[in-house]
Amino acid sequence: MRWEQLLSDEHYSKQQFLDQKSFRDDYDTIICSTLFRRLQDKAQVFPLDEDDYVRTRLTHSLEVSAIGKRLGEYVFRRLKSAKKDPWFSSHTEKEFSDVLLCAGLVHDIGNPPFGHFGEYSIREWFQKNLENLYVGDRPVTELLSQWQIQDLLHFEGNAQSIRLLSKTPYLGAYNGFDLSYRVLGSIIKYPVSSEELAGSRYKKIGYHYSERELFSQLSTAMGLNGSRHPLSFLLEAADDIAYRTSDLEDAMVKKVISYQQIAGIFKNRQFSGDHKKDYDMDSYTCMSRLSQFYREAIDNKIRNPELTAVQRWSQYIQEIMIEEAGESFVKHYDALMCGDFCGDLFDDTFSGYLIMAISELSEKYIYTSSVKTKTELFGRRVIHSLLDQFLPAVLLYDTEEKMTFIQRRTVDTVSNFYKSMYHEQSRGKSDADRLYLRMIMITDFISGMTDNYAKRLYRELNV
Repeated sequence: MRWEQLLSDEHYSKQQFLDQKSFRDDYDTIICSTLFRRLQDKAQVFPLDEDDYVRTRLTHSLEVSAIGKRLGEYVFRRLKSAKKDPWFSSHTEKEFSDVLLCAGLVHDIGNPPFGHFGEYSIREWFQKNLENLYVGDRPVTELLSQWQIQDLLHFEGNAQSIRLLSKTPYLGAYNGFDLSYRVLGSIIKYPVSSEELAGSRYKKIGYHYSERELFSQLSTAMGLNGSRHPLSFLLEAADDIAYRTSDLEDAMVKKVISYQQIAGIFKNRQFSGDHKKDYDMDSYTCMSRLSQFYREAIDNKIRNPELTAVQRWSQYIQEIMIEEAGESFVKHYDALMCGDFCGDLFDDTFSGYLIMAISELSEKYIYTSSVKTKTELFGRRVIHSLLDQFLPAVLLYDTEEKMTFIQRRTVDTVSNFYKSMYHEQSRGKSDADRLYLRMIMITDFISGMTDNYAKRLYRELNV
């Protein structure tokens, strides 16, 4: 792979508004979009939370964007000084890092309401109900292709992000945000479709049947040959850094985890392998710094010394993680550029060990806390109820088959925004493709909802 192609500013479609420079600027396009603003009312960890401190998808995305930019700057400087590639001597740091700045903003834009539990709930609904959906006397599973069926059964926020960014009407144009290939390529963590998933090394899908042409074109334009874009590994690292540290802070505010539990993060964990001695020392230094921050907060009579100490410690370990992820990228540069690198940038690093320790602590106290699970289970009920009502109703929409009065009224409730997307994409398509597009029109509609809008609509329809 070559950076001349990987950082191509080529776009998927020919822009209708060439006189509007901001439309061609990825950052301006994202910041000014409705979909980006909606992230302010989508859960990161705690759905429907009333505490202004707790992060939403919007604040999380801003943090990932900032960390991604810093990672890009660090890696650019290291690769330039190491003379790894002549490209770095003739281009600017900004050209490299700004791709991650933009990719961080939109990497979660396709996630449904109620966090990752919302993704699971949509997949669960299709796994339970798809075989029971009929068009006339024919089951939907006979009408759709296997690829289309697998898309529904493996609903994934990452693939939904690519769909929304390339298909959502923007400023009157139906070609989506029309972001550059370099940004779209950087957010594709899983360069595989649901059709190929079973025989691949990936656990989730990266694009849908409906975006197969886009994926093929951007993969060819950037010379990816089916591999991940190298910058997607830096974006993944930025995401890991952001949510692992922020989850601890938010959980402290929600009182589902204590300072003492965080301070004992390495307790009872066993070190092994060649790095045992280094990890012992690194862990001691790491936790000594947390204790130092706590003592300083006490000495300075800070109102909440435990939270202040954890906040400062989060910043401290973020610096460690950024440097180690950057060094790992440089170390594995050749494999990354050949598409041979597997795993992530934190493999075989102290940061990876630290992330694992935080993950175990989070699984034990945060992700299973009643504060979180109660609202998630409510969210599941909301999503299942909406799919129960909208999905069967849309099967006969835009066909010659007669819809019932209730079906027509139900489809009338679907936003014209998503219906216009469907009509634009279905023009000239086969009956099977149009049926598939009607079904994902509903997943577009529901996954595009904010947490509170989904809750409000659920209650309005179930009075």
